[in-house]
Amino acid sequence: MKAFVMKAIGQVGFMEKPIPQPGPNDAIIKTTKALICTSDSHTVGGAVGPRENLTLGHEAVGIVHDVGSNVKLFKPGDRVLVGAITPDWGDPASQAGHSSQSGAPLGGWKFSNTKDGVFAEYFHVNEADAN
Repeated sequence: MKAFVMKAIGQVGFMEKPIPQPGPNDAIIKTTKALICTSDSHTVGGAVGPRENLTLGHEAVGIVHDVGSNVKLFKPGDRVLVGAITPDWGDPASQAGHSSQSGAPLGGWKFSNTKDGVFAEYFHVNEADAN
């Protein structure tokens, strides 16, 4: 699949990546629309440190392509909106109402920070029933 990535600080471009696979609680979304946010430009500028070949973007809508065996609320073909913050809901910070701080400062912001984002043909959503 094609993905728009940060190759290094200040450098972006397209590259081929494999379609992600879901874990048991996760979903794979086929991107239909994705939005550019000012934080994408800050990321490319180095605000969160170096990232190599990390797919950018964290705000998208799409169609569920595949789901893990434990996902109950979504099925392939469903249309979905996926927010920028996708925390690990078992984390104490998330359970206390601080989902953006899941596991670490800004830990709930995973797309284009700690994992590939949504500027690709497909993207992975952790804990799909909750996110």
